[in-house]
Order: sequence, then structure tokens, then C-alpha cells
Amino acid sequence: LRPLSRGCFAVATAQPTLEHRCAVLCALHPAGFVTGTTAGVLANLRRLPRSALQFSVEHGRHLTTMPGVRFRQSTKVADVDRHRRSDGIVVASWPRLAFDLAADLRRLDHLSVVHQMIDRRFLVHDQLVAIGRRLCHPGRAGSTTFRRTLDSLVGVSDSHAEVVVGDALRERGVPVDAQVPVVGDDGITYHVDLGVAAPRWGVELDIHPEHRSIEGQHRDVHRGRRMRAVGWQIETITERDLDDVDQTVDELVGLYRKHLARSAAVS
Repeated sequence: LRPLSRGCFAVATAQPTLEHRCAVLCALHPAGFVTGTTAGVLANLRRLPRSALQFSVEHGRHLTTMPGVRFRQSTKVADVDRHRRSDGIVVASWPRLAFDLAADLRRLDHLSVVHQMIDRRFLVHDQLVAIGRRLCHPGRAGSTTFRRTLDSLVGVSDSHAEVVVGDALRERGVPVDAQVPVVGDDGITYHVDLGVAAPRWGVELDIHPEHRSIEGQHRDVHRGRRMRAVGWQIETITERDLDDVDQTVDELVGLYRKHLARSAAVS
């Protein structure tokens, strides 16, 4: 054994894995918690850069510098901000993590991660609103990004690509929602990745490998026919279309406007 602090020891031969390092910090600072991108990596969240281990403690504590560790001191730390895992590591609660990540990620990456957390049922929108009311402050890092994420949450997107394309369409005046339900002519409810319900226009992102399989292609063609049968126009984009998102979205905007014009002429 090797001593870490008074009453705290570690096995000398233990491998310095991320989990081991987090457990050591939790033992050294029992009132703190792992947060930021480190807690996100532990939870297998997407769009996270590799960085120093991030650990949150109350403001005003005397801290000894540790290599590879970034201490985040906060005046706002409550019991609801902490969650103890079964292995003893204490991490940020899901709402607290959503807020803390806003200081580390670019706007669209943060929006994408929050969508993922909602999709995996780690939290709900009301919890985000509550943590924002408690923590958002002009002088607190990440507050602006967090507010913009709250303002941009429309539906729950399955992938980062949906977040990027959906955000770009809305910026260009196309009011798409995510995962729009459509009842096909066969009575089955399908979900369009991005859609505008009133004019019955949507976008499907066929970017995952399953779409390239024989079964996946058949399923995509079948659902497309079922939705067109009830008046929906579906535009499909592929992974290659994402090489130039701006050009692809500009084309989608043009198609949407033509669809609106045709719908108005018919009515």
C-alpha cells in the first residue's frame, strides 16, 4: 500500500486507469465530485474532447496541485449535484453535468450531448430549466452556452448529425422539429428525423451503416412510400452530404420553399 493522505491508501501496483484516478480524488476530497468531460467520458457521452481530469469542489478550499487534474471551484454545490456510483466514484448529477459541460464544449456539441442525455432518459427538460435558474449567471462560465441550448431544444434528436442539420435549417427559417410522428397509409406511426408537420415536409438522415444493408434499404424505401402516400415529401441525405453541410442545407431550404409554393398553389 502507498499512502495518499491521512487514512487513505492505494494499492501500489494498481493501474492508473481513469476510474482509479477518479476514485483516488473522491477519497482525497469526499465533498467533491467528478464533472465536466471526465464525467461525460465515464457515461459514454458523445462529442467530448480528451482533457485533464475535472473535479469540482467548493470554492475557498485549499488545494494541492495534482498533475493531470483540473480542479473546478464553485460557490454553488449542493447535495443534489452529486451522485455516488456503485463503485464508489462520486460524479456530477445529470442536470449538473449538463450545465458544467457548457463551459467545455462548443455550442452545437453541447446541444448534441444534451439531446443524447434526454434521449437516454438521464434527465428531462424541466430539470434543465431548474438547474439553469440556479446556476446561470453572467460571471459563471458556460451560462451563455447553456441558455442557448435550452432555447434550441426542439424534440429529441437521435444523432449529432440531426442536431447540426436541424440547427442549420432553423437558422435559415425552416422550422423543423426532431422525430416528427407520421401515420402512414398502413396505420403505422413512423418518425421523420427532421420535419415540419403543417406542410408535410421532412428530412431523413440515412447516415448509419444499417441503411446500407439490403434489409435497411428495403425498410427505408417502404417507409418512404408509406409517408408519401399520405402527402409527405421526404428529402433524404447521406453521409457524403455531410461533407459540406452548408451546401446540403441550402439545397434543402430551396426544396422546402418549392414544396411550400406547390402546396399553396394546390390549395
